[in-house]
Amino acid sequence: MPANNTHSDAISIDLSKDEKNQLTLQLCQILENWKLEDTEQLNILNLESILKPRHLYMYRRGDKAFEFTQAMIKRTKMILGINESLGTTFPTNQEYASVWLKRRVKKFKHKTPLDLMLSGDTGMNRVWHFLDCTQGWRS
Repeated sequence: MPANNTHSDAISIDLSKDEKNQLTLQLCQILENWKLEDTEQLNILNLESILKPRHLYMYRRGDKAFEFTQAMIKRTKMILGINESLGTTFPTNQEYASVWLKRRVKKFKHKTPLDLMLSGDTGMNRVWHFLDCTQGWRS
């Protein structure tokens, strides 16, 4: 998978070491661009029980790659999909994505999109479906 490929359907569990490294760096960059705390990043990645926040720097630098299990592939697809949708929703101001994630949304019962994403797969899917109406057709 090329480093600039954000199409979420292109990810499989059979990744080479280079692909794992590229995908790890891409995920870290996305979560940094969203201005999330380290604990929030681990929660979004569903790695809070495996990694400590202080270890994230090794992944950000490219010293280590995430282990891409089936569950991690699923999370990765959602993160890439949400990021792609945020880019489409806010094409002229990518900084606004991080602001929008932390604003209360009426359709989410006045919770923030980040709150939903931190609640697990169901919440992440709700945010993705809200941003990208085509996701509802695929489900």
